[in-house]
Amino acid sequence: MPIRMDQGKNVLQYFFLIWLPLTLLTVFVTTGLIHNQRQGARATATIEQQAQVDSARSLLSNWLSRIQADALYLAGQLALQQSEEQATATFATFQRYHPQYDRIRLLDLAGYEQIRVELTDGQPLALPAARLQDKSQRYYVQLGLQQPIGSVYFSPFELNVEHGEIERPFHPTIRVVTPVSDANGHPRYLLVINYRGQYLLDALASLDKPNKSALWLVNANGYWLKASDPEKAWGFMLSDRSDASLSQQYVSLWSQIIRAENEGSATTDDAIYHFASLDFDPRNDTPLSQSLGRLYLISQLSYDQFYGNSQPAGRSLWQAGGLVILLFALLSLMLARSIAQRRASESSLATSESLFRAMIEAAPDAIIMTDPKGTITLMNEQAMVMFDYDQDELIGQKVEVLIPPEAAERHVRHREGYVQDAQPRPMGMGLSLSARRKDGSQLPVEISLSPIHSPSGQLIFCAIRDATERRATERKIRQLNEGLARQNTELQAVNGELEAFSYSVSHDLRAPLRAIDGFSKILQTSLEGKLDVQEADYFNRIRKASQNMSTLIDDLLMLARVTRADVKLASVNLSRVATGAVERLRESQPERELEVHIDPGIKVLADPALLGVAMDNLLGNAFKFTAGTAHPRIEVGRAESEDGDVIFVRDNGVGFDMSYAEKLFIPFQRLHSARDFPGTGIGLASISRVMNKLGGRVWAESAVGQGATFYLQFKRVENEQ
Repeated sequence: MPIRMDQGKNVLQYFFLIWLPLTLLTVFVTTGLIHNQRQGARATATIEQQAQVDSARSLLSNWLSRIQADALYLAGQLALQQSEEQATATFATFQRYHPQYDRIRLLDLAGYEQIRVELTDGQPLALPAARLQDKSQRYYVQLGLQQPIGSVYFSPFELNVEHGEIERPFHPTIRVVTPVSDANGHPRYLLVINYRGQYLLDALASLDKPNKSALWLVNANGYWLKASDPEKAWGFMLSDRSDASLSQQYVSLWSQIIRAENEGSATTDDAIYHFASLDFDPRNDTPLSQSLGRLYLISQLSYDQFYGNSQPAGRSLWQAGGLVILLFALLSLMLARSIAQRRASESSLATSESLFRAMIEAAPDAIIMTDPKGTITLMNEQAMVMFDYDQDELIGQKVEVLIPPEAAERHVRHREGYVQDAQPRPMGMGLSLSARRKDGSQLPVEISLSPIHSPSGQLIFCAIRDATERRATERKIRQLNEGLARQNTELQAVNGELEAFSYSVSHDLRAPLRAIDGFSKILQTSLEGKLDVQEADYFNRIRKASQNMSTLIDDLLMLARVTRADVKLASVNLSRVATGAVERLRESQPERELEVHIDPGIKVLADPALLGVAMDNLLGNAFKFTAGTAHPRIEVGRAESEDGDVIFVRDNGVGFDMSYAEKLFIPFQRLHSARDFPGTGIGLASISRVMNKLGGRVWAESAVGQGATFYLQFKRVENEQ
C-alpha cells in the first residue's frame, strides 16, 4: 500500500512538471491574445470615437452654416420687398417649410418689433400690433445692430425665457440676428430668428452609439448643452444645477480640452475621451455670455462599456484555452505514468541506501560500524568531529586505533568474545571507558553495541557518546550534596542553639522578672501607709516595667516560634478563623460595643496555625486602635486581584501616616505612643513572617484619623466543586 501511494505521488509530481509549463504557456498565449484583442478593440473604439466627433463637428458646422444661409436669404428677400404685408407673407411661407425656426421677427433700428410670426400648432401665426414688444434692451438686438450688412450674429445656445421665466418644457434656442438693408444698401431693419435648438440636439443624439461612446455638447464656459445625463444640462441657467459643469466635475479633463487648439484625446481613471471644437466668434470681440462662441464636442467611452463590449471575445478565448489545457492534462498524465514506472525501479535500491545513510548521519552520537575482525567500514560526521579524523583516515583501519594503548590489547580479547555471542548491550558495564583522539588526547565515553546482520555478513554497530559533561555534572552533584549535608548539620546546630535560647528566655529570664514583680508587691504591701506618693510611684513603675518585659519576652518567643514553625499548606476557612479571634477579643473586653462584619466562606491556601497567629494580631490591632472611636467597626472581606487571593482587614480607628509605612513590619517599631496604645511592636512583624512563610505578602493603606486597611495576599485556591 505505501509503495502504491509513493508511485501515485511520483505520477502526480511528473504530471505537474509536464502539465504546469504547458498550462502556463497556454495561459500566457491566451492572455496575450486577449491583450491584443483588447488593444485592437481599443484602437477600434478610438477610431469610432474620432469618427463620431468628426461627424458631430461636420453636422454642427453644416447645420449652423445652413442657419446662417437661411438668415441671409431672408434678409435678402426683405431688402427687395416694399411692404410689411409682403414681409409677413414671406416669413409665414418660409416658416411653414422650416419648422425649426419657431419665431421670426423684424425690428426697426430702434429695437421695436414691426413684424412677429410664431409657429403655433404647426402653423405660422402673425401677432397683432398690440402684442408686439420693445426689444431694444435685449443684448442680442444691441449686438445685431452693430453687425455690418451681410454678417450674421449667433446668440448663446440657451433656454428660451418668456416674461423673465425659463419656458417649460425647456425650449433650447439660438437667436440668429442679421441687419436688413434698403435699396441703397443702408441698414433698414433687423431680422431676428429663433432657432429651435432641439433639432440640433436630436441630430447630435443620433450619433450616440448604443452601449458604446456617448456624445457631449459643451459651451465655452464648460456647461453641458447635451450630456449623457439630461439632469446635468443647462447648469448655467438653472440654479439647482449650477455645479453641474464639466469644468467643475472634470477639472483635469477640462484643462486638457481648453488647451487643445481644435481636437485631441484624453484618458482618466474611468473613461477615454476624444474631443473637437468649433469657434463661431473667431474674433473673440463678444463676451462669452453673449455669443455662441466656441462649442466643444466630446465623445466619452467608459472603461466599463469598453470591457463589457470586449468581454464576449475574451470569454471565447478563455474557453478555447481551457480546452487546450484539458488536452495537455490528458497527454501529461499518460506521459507521467510512463516516467514514474521507469523511475520507480531505478530509485528503489538507492532509496534503501540513502535512508540508512540519513539515519546514521542524523544520529546525535558518533556512529562507527566494523566487521567481526574490528575493521572500520562506516562512520558518520559526528564520529569524525569527535575523534578529529577524516573519513579516509579511518575507513579500513582497526577500531583499536581509537582506544587508549593501555586498553587496546584487552579490547581485542573482549571484541572476539562479543562476536561469539553478539547481543545489544552497553560496552564495559560498570567501567569508566575512554577513547583516543587523533592527537592522542583521551575523552570519557559511553559505548553501546548492537549486531547487524547484512547479506555480506555480520557487522557490529557502535554508538559512542561523549560523557565529559555528564561526568562533570555527576561530580558537581556529589559536591553539592556534600555541601548541603554540611549546611544541614550547621542548621541543626543553630536550631539547637535557638531552642536552648528559647528555653533560657522562657525559664531563666522569666524567673528573675517574677521575683522582681513579687517582692516589689510584698514590699509595697508591707510599707503601705508609710510611703509617700513619690515612693509609691517608684514601686508601681518597678512592677510595670517587669510586667512589660515579661510581655516582650512572650512576644519574642511567639516571633521565634513563627520563624521556626513547619508549614503545612491546606485550604483553610479564614472567615471561621477570624470569627474565633473576634469572639476572644469580645470576651476580653465585654463592655466594648463593636460592629464586626466578616464575609462568609472565605477560603485561602495557608497553614492553619500560622493563619491563626496572623488573624489574632491583625484583629487585635484593629480592636486596640478603634478604642477611642465613637462607632468602631471592623470589616474582613475579599479584594479583587489577578495575582492571587487577597483578603483585607479594615477598621475605622486612628489610622497612621503613610510616610512611615515602611516601619510597620519591623520588630519594635511603633507609630503610636505606648501610653495611648500599649504594645511591643512585635505583632505586625509576626504577621509579615507568617505571610513570607506562606508564600504571600502583606501591605497596608491608611490615613491619619481615617482608619487603616491591611491586605493579605495568599496563593490562589482552586474553586471547590
